Amino acid sequence: MTVFWLSAVLILAVGYIFFLPALLGKAGSGRINRARLNLLLHRQRQAELAQEAANPEDLQRLTAELERNLLSELETSEETKTQAGTRGRSVVVAALATIPIMALTLYLALGRVDLIGARAPNNMADIEESIRLLAERLAKQPNDLEGWVLLARSLQATDQPDKALKAYEFALKLAPEDLDIKAFYAQALAEILQGSMAGKPTEIVDEILKKDPNHRTALWMAGIAAAERKDAAKAVEYWEKLKSQFAPGSEEAKQIAGYIARVQGIPTPSEPSAPAASGTGKHIRVTVTLAEHLKSRVSPDDALFVFARTAEGPPMPLAVVRKKAKDLPVEVVLDDSMSMVQGMTLSTADRVVIGARISKSGQPKAENGDLQGLSEALAPEDSGSYKIVVDQVIGQ
Repeated sequence: MTVFWLSAVLILAVGYIFFLPALLGKAGSGRINRARLNLLLHRQRQAELAQEAANPEDLQRLTAELERNLLSELETSEETKTQAGTRGRSVVVAALATIPIMALTLYLALGRVDLIGARAPNNMADIEESIRLLAERLAKQPNDLEGWVLLARSLQATDQPDKALKAYEFALKLAPEDLDIKAFYAQALAEILQGSMAGKPTEIVDEILKKDPNHRTALWMAGIAAAERKDAAKAVEYWEKLKSQFAPGSEEAKQIAGYIARVQGIPTPSEPSAPAASGTGKHIRVTVTLAEHLKSRVSPDDALFVFARTAEGPPMPLAVVRKKAKDLPVEVVLDDSMSMVQGMTLSTADRVVIGARISKSGQPKAENGDLQGLSEALAPEDSGSYKIVVDQVIGQ
């Protein structure tokens, strides 16, 4: 907090430097000196009178009158200068004194003083702390619909779909007919089912489309469900309808067109042609190890799932292998032949997340207490090798 206030004062002081000339009366130094100008005009007029006067008496009378006028103008000029300078400096001083007071008043009224000195959430610990604080606030204010949705989306983003699902359930109690929340709920449910849209997620999406045939998220997920069923024609129908809602040539339209091409088996310019029938297309090697501090929590027969999924896009894995915990450390190969959805493979993904999960229940569905390790989003290289350490406990 001290750093914040010192920075604010420093910025204010630097700004004030630009007003010093006005405060010191130097702002008008570049202007014509009016008194000097009057004297020059007076001398010129004197010379003209000397030439024009008919006799010495007229010259003396006109000169006296000219000097009285000069004296009057000099007095007026000095008074005006003094008053203008005084008024100018007064206005500047008043403004400089008032501006910081007004700024502070507005900040105290509209700003977030409680956030001064708070660190930006630049790592996972900070993000998790923010989520925890939001959850605590919602426990005291359970009718905050936007808060529940924000919590659910945050939990989804941090790969906690089971907790996100519960947050969406609270939100749906407050807004049972909100189609957007229903779509997010279906998405979280599909993530828990390892990306599968079969069953309840598809039922929810179909319900949304009956009420709003143009719902974007529902159209996107309906296309995924159709692709998962190997129904390419239906997937294209849903995604074409979705694409028509975006401006031609927009990034959204291009991305959807890419998925349409993939599900139709048409290579896009940015990806290689389909692999030969005898090959497996792109493949990567993944070495999985278990963190030392978690070994006591694992049984030899616990199921181990090693997978790769898109960093952005459908939640289902592009490839997955099932092993047992007793196989650890283990190296597996993930390739295009393991795709769960036609046209969506390691070869078609620009960025993926590679992960490993030890399931206590033996089911692909992530549950509290399961152990997990994830990579950062990365561009998979053909024949590349990657290491994953299972070092997290889901739900903790």
